[in-house]
Amino acid sequence: MKQVYQSDFVSFQKRLRPTVDDEVKYKRPSKEILLKPYVITGEGKVSFHLHYPRAKHVEIRSYTERYELQKSGEYWCGEFDMGEGFTALFLNIDGSEVITQFLPVGYGGNQLINYIDIPDKDFPIEISNCEHGSVVSDYLESAITGQVERVFVYLPAEYHKKNMKRFPVLYLQHGHGENEACWIYQGKMNFIYDRLIQDKKAVPAIVVMANGMNYEEKETERILNIKKYPEFLLKELIPYIDGKYRTLSDAKNRAMAGLSMGSLQTSIITFEHSELFAYAGVFSGFVRNFISDDQSHLTAEKMNEFKKNIHYFFRGIGSEDQYFSHFAEDDRMLEENQISYERKLYKGEHEWKVWRQCFADFASRIFK
Repeated sequence: MKQVYQSDFVSFQKRLRPTVDDEVKYKRPSKEILLKPYVITGEGKVSFHLHYPRAKHVEIRSYTERYELQKSGEYWCGEFDMGEGFTALFLNIDGSEVITQFLPVGYGGNQLINYIDIPDKDFPIEISNCEHGSVVSDYLESAITGQVERVFVYLPAEYHKKNMKRFPVLYLQHGHGENEACWIYQGKMNFIYDRLIQDKKAVPAIVVMANGMNYEEKETERILNIKKYPEFLLKELIPYIDGKYRTLSDAKNRAMAGLSMGSLQTSIITFEHSELFAYAGVFSGFVRNFISDDQSHLTAEKMNEFKKNIHYFFRGIGSEDQYFSHFAEDDRMLEENQISYERKLYKGEHEWKVWRQCFADFASRIFK
């Protein structure tokens, strides 16, 4: 089994590697090669060796814990139990938080973050002995957002082999403070989907990931406008994807899902426009609008249309999620209105460890 570690793809040498051709082999003096900045031990702990020889104090924190490193020669070291799955890290050197080159870099909380990815024993991500699809970075100039929008598009391996075949499409949304890259770098959805397809547990499909964090800039503040994304998706993104890629463009071959804030966007869009979708997935999320009192997507007429049009409605959440009470209230609302759904509970909090499993379970049930 081969797990995914972003650090595998980073060079840790003190100076640039010289160009090497096939006839020349270099031996590097050991003093010129840095220790790996972190190693995940057999017990699942993280052992750090960060090269900051001039620092006087080095500390790492996650969203919930702080970890002080100890100086050992040129390195700052420590071994800690950080749980499993994706963990965002914030490095503090002599009182200043920095993004370090020695740890993988992702995006969360509206900023660049460092992170580590500790193998999840209950949900390993296996990338060896598997045919892989590709992830395309595409760009769409939007009149609605006023931006050139970057869109990530996952194409299954079969897409490149069968030039006439068309594929269903899943529109997959990130959460608040994240962006279109997060389902790839943090979520590893491409590797998860590759494995599901390889094991014949999922139908090969195109997956589209776009930025749902659309802000309005004021003189003294930035205001998140969650209504822009639905308009962008329906009027610009779906036509763009159907026009450029070999899609099956009817409603029965279109799905939408999202995590956290992306789940609310999914609920609003699929209840408002259920005639355009056949599958909806809400990961650690919301059916009712918790941001405002606007529940216009949940009128009796729209809920009846949702029941008629949506073939499969998935809802999943971590057992220790901070928004579990909202999820339970949505349970009651859906049951009162006789809207059927599959509900799954996972071990975990409001975190990628849960969302990866949500994606796998949802992807294995759609387009069948």
